[in-house]
Formats: sequence, structure tokens, C-alpha cells
Amino acid sequence: MTTTGKNTIKTWQKLVLFTGASILLVLSLPHKSAFHYEFQKGKQWMSEDIISPFDFPIYKTSEELSVDRNKIMQTYKPYFQYDASVEQQQLSMFSANLEVQIEQKYNYEKNILLNLLKDAYRRYIVQKNDIPQIFTNRRQLVISVIKNNIYEDYPLAEIFTPEEAYKHISSEFANRTSVAVLQYIFSKIDISNYIKTNISFDEIVTNKIKDQLIENISITKGIVQAGTKLIAKGETVNSKNIEILESFKKEYMNGEGFFGSFWLVLAGQILLVFICLFQLYLMLSWYQPEIFNRTQNIAFILLLVIVAVFGSMQVIKSGINIYLVPLTVVPIYIGTFFRSRTAIFIYMTIIMLIFIYAPNSFEFAFVSLAAGIISVSQFRTWYRRGRLFIAIGLIFLFYGLSYVTVCLIKDGTFESIDLKILLIFGINAIFVLFGCQLIYVFEKIFGFLSNSTLMELSDTNRILLRQLAEKAPGTFQHSMQVANLAEEVMRQINGETLLVRVGALYHDIGKIMNPEYFIENQQLAGRSLHENMKSEESAKIIIKHVEDGIALAKKYNLPNKIIDFIRTHHATSSTRYFLSKYKEQHPDATDFSSFAYPGPNPFYKELAVLMMADSVEAASRSLQTVTPETINDMVENIINYQVSNGYFNDSDLTFNELSLAKEIFKSKLKNIYHARIEYPKQI
Repeated sequence: MTTTGKNTIKTWQKLVLFTGASILLVLSLPHKSAFHYEFQKGKQWMSEDIISPFDFPIYKTSEELSVDRNKIMQTYKPYFQYDASVEQQQLSMFSANLEVQIEQKYNYEKNILLNLLKDAYRRYIVQKNDIPQIFTNRRQLVISVIKNNIYEDYPLAEIFTPEEAYKHISSEFANRTSVAVLQYIFSKIDISNYIKTNISFDEIVTNKIKDQLIENISITKGIVQAGTKLIAKGETVNSKNIEILESFKKEYMNGEGFFGSFWLVLAGQILLVFICLFQLYLMLSWYQPEIFNRTQNIAFILLLVIVAVFGSMQVIKSGINIYLVPLTVVPIYIGTFFRSRTAIFIYMTIIMLIFIYAPNSFEFAFVSLAAGIISVSQFRTWYRRGRLFIAIGLIFLFYGLSYVTVCLIKDGTFESIDLKILLIFGINAIFVLFGCQLIYVFEKIFGFLSNSTLMELSDTNRILLRQLAEKAPGTFQHSMQVANLAEEVMRQINGETLLVRVGALYHDIGKIMNPEYFIENQQLAGRSLHENMKSEESAKIIIKHVEDGIALAKKYNLPNKIIDFIRTHHATSSTRYFLSKYKEQHPDATDFSSFAYPGPNPFYKELAVLMMADSVEAASRSLQTVTPETINDMVENIINYQVSNGYFNDSDLTFNELSLAKEIFKSKLKNIYHARIEYPKQI
């Protein structure tokens, strides 16, 4: 497939991603009119007078509803199931045994005893352990006994346990007969064997009725008629105002106070999403082409935007505090894999999408932006030991400071600071801490490169770098020097220092395959293998180190970003030495394509800086005379030649950064080749 065809497919992929993201974002927004007023207890109402355009109920506060629920929990009745078969069976057995074991002359006493047992069953018998602990401490508790599908209330104090029933029967029988008769009858028959429980606790019915009682709690406590003035401009907001305004807001958000067109609201939401995503599209395509050119980068960014906005909308709809949403993980994720300014722009896009629907929108925007920006600045180096926890602490600190700032500006008193909000910020910071663990997952799924991975790759004991040091020691030393030069430049122009260092260490690994064909690896005073070769053959071997490097990198699973350094460090330049020889030998030749590197040209500043550092470091080794003047001329000539050939046109390197890079290369090379003191010979 041609390059044009591939670019067309990628363009369609991006359009599909942005279109799909737009649809999902619009669907995630509440399709209701937003409430335009903000209010706080003790503050003056600065907006115009509000006259209710409709009737609405006054909703109870959460504290009032909690009191109602607690009251039900303290007063609801337990329900017990009655088992008539127990009474019938035990009385029948007891009556029969009395006839058999007790003489006829005691018929009167037998009837007394039988009636006492019947009376005990009528008052119900229950095991003490069958009464839940929640009910045992209540005074004058009334239970409800389900008997033939009819509920009958009965005082718990009058219900027997088996032990109590036995004592009651024994006591009453003793009062109605002589001691001798009692001892005789009780010696013949043990009445406790016939005392069984005939009611049992029904947990299912009890909980069902309790839940019904809670569901039936009225959530309102009055009504406001249409045309009523809710609050006047300049009036101080008090507790009563708060209740009425909160109720009005709830009904308004439910659509009761919305008299416009639903379709116009939807059109506004579509425009909001379009504006935000279109700005994101332009920013990435114009200023971050290295991000924009990879479809998986766009998919990752849009996924984070969708999840952040959708999650926030769900929290807002449910009434949960919006600050519990760990939004700062979004710029942390993006800043870890891309540039900090990209992370901040995308984070601001998310805040814009949430801002209109967030409670206390100004406070939300200010607090969220303050915490988000500090998170980006701190997590650029979070791979360092202990840095992660310091960064989390700073996020919490800036959340708290920005919130306190808003409170002081609005009220001028510390009393308006809600300590619960500070606790929520702490919980948010903990969520962020755990959310950072997903960085490794995203890195593997989307093929990204984090600073932690770069630190691992920079270890010179890794197999590829060890092979380079053993098989091509000159190239290894060259790569180390290039890494130092490029890293210093990126540090001064605020680029990705760790990325360019790792890229420099691996940019020449293709020379492992044929190290002896490269001058830095040849023995001192040794003959070059290129002396007896044709220029085009030599050029082919030299150029091939790029192809070999890419193959080795893929074999050892180096990230694509590191492979970009291997692919672009010569851009589309040519092997000038062998091309010059070829032109001398073939003055009529017109096709020089075999002497050109495949490229592409560097497409972001780290790649461009590496190409410059690679060229000036290699050229510095061939200087016949090393002086500050020759170093200056060499650096100027090489970089000016690269600029004039357009090798850096696709990168975002500015002229100021280019000039600064030249000065740093000159200074570093002068330090490397500084004049040494000539020590006297030993006598």
C-alpha cells in the first residue's frame, strides 16, 4: 500500500474516533437545563429576585430524613409466625397422658392443669434466642403475630419463654391445690415436656414491612406556590432560604422549570462538545504531530476524556461530591507518555466539558486546574524513589490551598471552610495514588513509553548495550558522548531529557552487525575495509546499519519511540564521503539514490537534537586541528547544512532552540577537547 493510501486510512480512523467520542460525550451529558444560580449560607444573594414560575415541594434535608429513618428503626415491630399444630399436638398428648397416669379422683386438678397449659399457649410461647437483639432492649415492645394470615399485636412482656411458662403453670397450680396433690401429680408427669414454642420470628416479613415503612417516608414537608418570591437581591441566605432554593433547584434540574426546547439544549451540548474536541484536534494536528500521527495515541486520549467526563456526570447526577472524582490522574497519564503542555491542554478540555454542570462551577474550575497543573509538573519525574508520594502530597496540598483561597475570597472568614471537603481531597489523593498503578497497563496496551521504562532501558548492562560495548566499543563510546550532548541540549530547552538519552544510547546498535566497517571501531593505524570496495558497496554497508538497528530493536522488543531514533538519526541525508568519491569516478552519473538513507526526517525535537548531536560528535573526532575556532566552524557548518536541506522541517524545533543547541554543542565539545598540560618526561 502506498504512503498516501496509508495516510488516508489513518485520517479516516481519526475522524471515526473523534466522531464516536463526540457522540458518547453528548450522550453522557444531562439532557436538562443547567441551574444558573449559586448560593451559600450566610452570603448575600447577588442575582436578581427569584419568583417561582411553578409549584414545587419543599424537600426535607438529609438530616431530617435521617431522623425519620432512625425513628422507624426504633419503633417498627417484629413479626412472628404462629404454628397452631404445636398447641394441638402438645395439648392432645398431655390430656391423654393425664388420663393414663393420674387417678380419676384427681379429675378436678387435672382440668386445672390442662387449662393452665392451654392458657400458656394462648399467650404464646417463644424461645428467648428467637427474639433479635435489636428488640430485646425496647420497653413495652409490641410484636405482631401472624395467625391465619391476620396480624395480631401482642405485648412482648406477656409472652412466655418455655421456662417462664413452666414457672407460671407451677405457681398457679400450687395456688389452687394442696402441696401433697401437687407433688403427686408432678411426680407422675413432667409438664415441661409439653411446653413447646408456638411462635417463631419471621425475618423476611419483618424486613419487608420495615423497608415499606422507610420507603413511605415523606421526602417533602410543604409546598411553594407559583408566583412566590423565593429570595430577593441583597438578601442574606439563611437556612430556610437554603431549603427552599435547594428544592427549587432540584425541581428545575428535573425539567419542571425548563420552558425552552429540548432540541435546542441538545444542539448547545453538541456545539459544546464540538468546540472542545475541535480545539483538541487542531492542537494535536498543528503542534503535536508526533502524537497526532499515531491512531492509538488519539484513541488513548479520547478514551481518557470520555471516561473522565462520563464518570463526573454520573457523580454529579447522583449528588456525590464532585471532588471525589480523581480527575488529576488524566494529566498524569498523558504527561507520563506525552508532553506536559499536551496534558494540561487536554485536562483543560475536560474541565470545560464538566464546568457547566458542576456545582459551584467557578470553585470547581479553579480548584481542579490548580491541582491538575501541579500534578503534571510533579509527575514528570515520578519514577524517582519517593517522588510519587511527594507528588500525591502536593496534589492534596494544592487542592486544599486553592479551596481555602476561594473560601477566603468569597466570605473573608475561616468559618466557611468545610473540613469535610478537605477530607474528600485526601480521599481523592488516595484514589490518584492507586490510579497511578494503571500507567503500566496503559503502557502495554497502547505501546507507550513511560519514564520508568526509559530508566530500565538506559541501563548499560542490558543485552543490546552490552553487545554494543563488546562488539563495537568505539560506537558505544560515541553513543555515550552523543547521549551526553543531546541530553544537555534537551535540558536547556525543556525537552524530554531521558527519552533523548535512551534514544542516543540505542541509535547506532545496527553497527553491531558489521562493526569493523565503521571507522570508530577500527584498530589504530589499521587499514580500512573500504579501501578496496566500490563506493556504492561501501555506502550500502554504511546505510544498512539503520536497517539492521531497526531489526535488532524489534527483535529485542524496544519501544517504537526508541526505534524512531534509529530510523531518523541520519534522516534522508546521504553518505557524503562515498557519494563524493562516486561522483569523481562517475562524473556523468545522475542517479544517486543508493547513497541516501531511507529516513524519514526527524518529526519532533528530540529526534532532531539527536541527529545534530550525532553529526557534530562524529565530525569532531576527525578534526585535524582542534581549536575553539575549528569547533565553532564545524558545528555551524554541520547544523546549517542540515537546516538548509530541510531535515528539521517536520520537527517542532524553533530557531531559538536551534541557536541554543549550537552554543551548547560548542561549549561541550570544547570541554571535551580542552588543551591538556604537557607533563615533563621522567628522568
